[in-house]
Amino acid sequence: MMRLWREKPRGRDRAALDRFLEAHAAFVGQRMTIGYCEIKAGPLRHSLFREEGFRVMMERARWEAFAAVRADMAVVAQARLRSHVDDAAALDAPLVDGFATSLAAAPYFTDRPDGFAAEAAVLADRLAQARLAAPVPPARVFAVGGARVFDCLPIHTSLRAHEREMIVNGVCFHAMGALAKGDIQLDWPAIARDLVSQAQVAA
Repeated sequence: MMRLWREKPRGRDRAALDRFLEAHAAFVGQRMTIGYCEIKAGPLRHSLFREEGFRVMMERARWEAFAAVRADMAVVAQARLRSHVDDAAALDAPLVDGFATSLAAAPYFTDRPDGFAAEAAVLADRLAQARLAAPVPPARVFAVGGARVFDCLPIHTSLRAHEREMIVNGVCFHAMGALAKGDIQLDWPAIARDLVSQAQVAA
């Protein structure tokens, strides 16, 4: 018997938004770090990925890339959400908190004694600045994280000096694809109301 196809319910709250942003930031970050290094190493990739020193650098790069893309996605999400609420500033705290929660699982890096707390502060400032003007094209936002992804790649700069544009464009391409899925899978007005409601309760 043929079954009728049923559309999956759209995400309507902060939990759904956080899950979506975290999953897609992880995908983009890993795709552009691990995937790039596998291609760059070519036939030597199996031995390279078994080296302990490289594995440590790769783990670091993976989390740095995740943080960069996750922050950009929060900025783009704010642009999608703010037209649905009267007080757009109320969106900032839940978005920053969701980002910080996503990074709470990151391993300890000796040069980051406070984890990614500084990144959360930077994101808060980016969100505040973004509210002062009309939303910029999402690709411009994702280019910020794309540049950071390139900078954290565990391949010597002399071997990737001319590949910045390729990495930035790759991050933008995959992140824009995730945003398109978000427009289908997420109920932006309902999520905006939920974030504002949570912010009011927290206050």
